[in-house]
Amino acid sequence: MKIVRAEESILEELGSVQSQMMQVMMRLTNIGNPQVSSINLELTQLVRMVARLKDDAQARFSIQRERMEALSGVGSIINSSLGLKRVLDEVMDTMINLMKAERGFLMLKNEAGDFRVQIARDANHHDLKEDAFLFSKSIVRQVLEQGEAVLTTNAREDPRFEQQASVAAYHLLSILCAPLKVKDELIGVLYVDNRAQTGIFTNDELDLISTFANQAAVAIDNARLFESLQASNEELQEAYHATLEGWVRALDLRDKETEGHTKRVTALTETLARRMGVGEDALVHIQRGALLHDIGKMAIPDGILLKPSALSPEERILVQMHPVYAFEMLSPIRFLVPALDIPYCHHEKWDGSGYPRGLSGKDIPLAARIFAVVDVWDALVSDRPYRKGLKPADVRKKIRDDAGSHFDPQVVDAFMELDEKTLKGR
Repeated sequence: MKIVRAEESILEELGSVQSQMMQVMMRLTNIGNPQVSSINLELTQLVRMVARLKDDAQARFSIQRERMEALSGVGSIINSSLGLKRVLDEVMDTMINLMKAERGFLMLKNEAGDFRVQIARDANHHDLKEDAFLFSKSIVRQVLEQGEAVLTTNAREDPRFEQQASVAAYHLLSILCAPLKVKDELIGVLYVDNRAQTGIFTNDELDLISTFANQAAVAIDNARLFESLQASNEELQEAYHATLEGWVRALDLRDKETEGHTKRVTALTETLARRMGVGEDALVHIQRGALLHDIGKMAIPDGILLKPSALSPEERILVQMHPVYAFEMLSPIRFLVPALDIPYCHHEKWDGSGYPRGLSGKDIPLAARIFAVVDVWDALVSDRPYRKGLKPADVRKKIRDDAGSHFDPQVVDAFMELDEKTLKGR
């Protein structure tokens, strides 16, 4: 803002000088002295010079403002979370616009230490093939070896390039190639050229170019780091999920009667939760919680868990401890804390008669209320060694009858809207 005010002040001063000189000319004209005409002629030339100076200053100020805005734009990119492709597009297009170039490309160093073209564009933001810049390799090599920008206003007359046949063959005039460095480490190269005009790039702009290249390098490095972290996070999430599924398979192998139950109820719970407007972030935790809903049974002895006859009251109390065991197993694992609602609360009932804490109504987490309906549905319609699965219509009626006692009535309403195809594909 201060720079803009200073520019405006300079232009006002030049305008004031121009105005005062014209007033002097008018006064001299009114005197009527024959010698005044020669003086007025000189003053007229001075006025024109001041006008040209003003126009030139205005043009220079306009260019400077454009460049400052471009640098500011790169600064904004640095502080944003844009993906690498978007950052490269922005940097390349800004450089072409900033330098009035015809086209350009950007190279980055890969993990193997090789420099590869990542993006090549023209002034109209059209992507170009890497082959279009094969002739620039010698210039790029010079920048990579010396770590300094190469700038020429007329390559065909520049003694540094007189031995390079490519410069003449491709009629290159203005060339700029700048290194991209982060903490003195060379991470890439930024190249632009113009085959139509000389003098597009000037040596006076080297500081500007260096500043832009430094900011661009930081923006690119940040974007690459961000994408690397994202990729690492995705790998970690996949590892977490594989671990959870491994636990579930272990439980399925232990209790053959319920094999496949976990995957079915997980998929159907996710479907029902989506229908009830649960967001994507929460769905991740619901999915994990559904997968782990019976993980607490790992702490129940085989003699009780796999007992073919009826359980004694004491044994039933022990089995009803499995949500507590699940909480104790999972709560120390930070990334699973948001998924605890289902393993800990899926046996709670709307009227407060459930276990292990006797929660009621909306004190029961929504995820657990949704899962409870799905869990009962799958358990009743599925075949067991000791009984055939019930008819879906009969199970629907039972769930409807238990709304307001066992189940949240709103969850039951949403469940009843699911069609047969969705329920069969559970």
